[in-house]
Amino acid sequence: VKPGGFWARLWKYHVELLHFLFGSLLSLYTIFYFKSSSLMSSFIFMFLLASLLVINEWPRFQKLGHSIRFAILALCITSYLIYLAPVATGSIGVGIFLLALAVSIAIYLLLFQAILRVHPNPEGIFVKILLPGLLVNLVLAGLYFTKILPPVPLSLKHIGIYHNITKQNGHFVLSYERDWWRFWQSGAQTFIRREGDQIHCFVSIFSPTAFREQVKLIWLRKGNEGWQKWDSISLPIVGGRDEGYRGYAQKSNFETGSWQVRVVTSDDRELGRIYFDVVDAESSRQRKWRQDTF
Repeated sequence: VKPGGFWARLWKYHVELLHFLFGSLLSLYTIFYFKSSSLMSSFIFMFLLASLLVINEWPRFQKLGHSIRFAILALCITSYLIYLAPVATGSIGVGIFLLALAVSIAIYLLLFQAILRVHPNPEGIFVKILLPGLLVNLVLAGLYFTKILPPVPLSLKHIGIYHNITKQNGHFVLSYERDWWRFWQSGAQTFIRREGDQIHCFVSIFSPTAFREQVKLIWLRKGNEGWQKWDSISLPIVGGRDEGYRGYAQKSNFETGSWQVRVVTSDDRELGRIYFDVVDAESSRQRKWRQDTF
């Protein structure tokens, strides 16, 4: 059904306007997912989402018809609910994700029923409208259970490796030893070990107000058979702080070599990781400490 009058003139540009709105929503969701993603585990999803954001502006893509538009609509609805459900419930997990997915599909089915009442070809709208939306939700479910979908709304703001951590006047003081020219490192990613040293991994994680979650810091060391898990330390996080929840885990039993720490949620989705090397001190010279404050 086409409108008349002023709306008829505007209707001539409805495809362009619709894709403009889709582009705005996709830009927003790309930012949300990017902030929560570890590119090491979510690269495929972020690449596909960024690609969709770009090709959505192509006239040839916009002419592909209703199937593409309703697929994007389903992606936008589900992405919004995937973000909203954890904020509303204060936690994440399989149950929360399935709740968001169920509500999204219910909304989409209501939309399908509304279109069905005025459309003369039920079989045609099933293929062009209902099927694309269901397939999008199926793909998102697959990405979640394969740990590729980023764990929105959590976001890893900082992660670093340090020799010592103390708390002073509500702030964490992070001490580390690092050559001046390794300015790109986060703390002491070349960790110079001396007797009695402990490795401290500090994290700052953003989460919404009243949000409670348990994250794990998984320690891995590179051996002859690749990366091998050495330890897993849990940290409870509580939301509401603008600068993010701050916490750390320390390790006293470690060897020289290449290491990494992965930050994962309770449903085993990765927020981020850091790589570092442990080397023995070559001299007993006095240490020159650097400090960061969070």
